[in-house]
Amino acid sequence: MANPVKFDRSEVVEKASQLFWKKGFNATSTRDIQQAVDMRPGSIYATFGSKKGLYAEALRCYVDTVAGQLNHCLAESDSVLDGLEHFVRKILIEERDDQACEVCMLVKANAEFTSDDPELMALSRTLLADFEQHLSEVFSQAQAGGELPKRLKPIDYARNFQIHFTGLRSYIKRSDDNALTETLIKQMFNMIKLL
Repeated sequence: MANPVKFDRSEVVEKASQLFWKKGFNATSTRDIQQAVDMRPGSIYATFGSKKGLYAEALRCYVDTVAGQLNHCLAESDSVLDGLEHFVRKILIEERDDQACEVCMLVKANAEFTSDDPELMALSRTLLADFEQHLSEVFSQAQAGGELPKRLKPIDYARNFQIHFTGLRSYIKRSDDNALTETLIKQMFNMIKLL
């Protein structure tokens, strides 16, 4: 008779996601994982196959969480651009202290992996491309609703948004000035409207 599972898989993945986001894949040891998720190494490997397997699930969990936050902000807002701005404000101001790291885990993953680790490099690039496509669909809705001109393709707006958001997220890491952050968010969206 098999032993019953004594842990919540989604809870383990969430805890691992926070750890990997904070430390990165390479700097996270098996002991770090064991302490964070309160599981023995044998159980971790039996469940996820390897550290890479757990990391891959954790990275997907992170992306699903961010996409869920974006969709929630869009659903709560009167317009697409208001929803996007609400999302940026939520990440950069409202939830700033709750985040494991100031830098997006997906961006961090993309920077961490090289051709030495083709599986995780490919995963991070695929997830970035998928999220960019999701943003492109959001900007297509903004164009269809007359919030943005159709001079650019939706994918161009999505790329511009990502560049500004990633840069802004990195820039404000050095400051706790929420008034400045609010101003920079407003400037970001003013620039997007002028594209």
